[in-house]
Amino acid sequence: MPPWLPWMFVGGIAFMILSLLASKYQGKQHKTITFAQDFISGSILIALLGVLVPDVFPDFPLSTSSVAMPNFSGMLRSGGGDDIEIQVGPLRR
Repeated sequence: MPPWLPWMFVGGIAFMILSLLASKYQGKQHKTITFAQDFISGSILIALLGVLVPDVFPDFPLSTSSVAMPNFSGMLRSGGGDDIEIQVGPLRR
């Protein structure tokens, strides 16, 4: 799991709060559909930043580090180190 994935939720909530404060400051009515739009916009922004600049996001403090992910590296290795021949190019006649 990329470290920026949980931050998408935080970014969505931050956008919702900032939009709510801006609408209250301007004296406008804040609609309920706007909450969903702001959350999606904040999540998309954080996802783009996470893909473009992944080192900016630290590990999320509430990560589930006690739950270990399965290790599939043993399944990816071939049994005795034998190489498989792969034909590249047109068929030989």
